[in-house]
Amino acid sequence: MPTVTLLSYTQMDAVQLSETPLPAGAGTLQENLIEFGGRICYRSDANMGQSPRFIDLRVREGHEDILEHVRFIFRVEGQLLDREVLNLVSLPTVEFTDLGNASWIFSMNARNVRDYWRRSDSTMAAEFARLARPITPAVFRDLPVEEEA
Repeated sequence: MPTVTLLSYTQMDAVQLSETPLPAGAGTLQENLIEFGGRICYRSDANMGQSPRFIDLRVREGHEDILEHVRFIFRVEGQLLDREVLNLVSLPTVEFTDLGNASWIFSMNARNVRDYWRRSDSTMAAEFARLARPITPAVFRDLPVEEEA
């Protein structure tokens, strides 16, 4: 069973953050970034933070491209190059580094994490979603992602 560690995820500089409408959002900073991307698309940025279910509704409509504004970087140890890795790296915008000795670094956006979770029943996919969920709970609210035992 591979070991998955969340190394990093999208953050913002405090000065830049104070100059944006992102703090007005109702979710985590990362969810607010996703919401803002969607609000710009729908020309509804004046409503930022007024609908806590904004992301849920966009996901239900299939407008998941807004999820691409948040990226995660994971380290995976104990995962051989196999069908699971090939399935993951075939997703658009997933980047990876083979560290050797069955160790990898994977960089992907929140949409990739959702897509991989839906395509795979692997431990690796479940761990990506479990580790990403606290950062962007609204992105995974509709998926039965297992919590850590």
